[in-house]
Amino acid sequence: MAVTKIPQKTTLGIKIQTGLNAAGNPVYKTLGFSNVKVAATDDNVYAIGLGLAGLQKFPAVDIVRTD
Repeated sequence: MAVTKIPQKTTLGIKIQTGLNAAGNPVYKTLGFSNVKVAATDDNVYAIGLGLAGLQKFPAVDIVRTD
């Protein structure tokens, strides 16, 4: 029997660096966006992530798609 993957939910996460702590280490925050279309390609989700990251006050460190 063949196994078929059927994604049910997709989210987009953008990890941003919000500053430094007292020890000088970076502090991160992840912005989550739900209701991403399951059929969207990885390239499209990444492009949207870059666009949203450009609107943020702080620099983006990582863009992640979670199925």
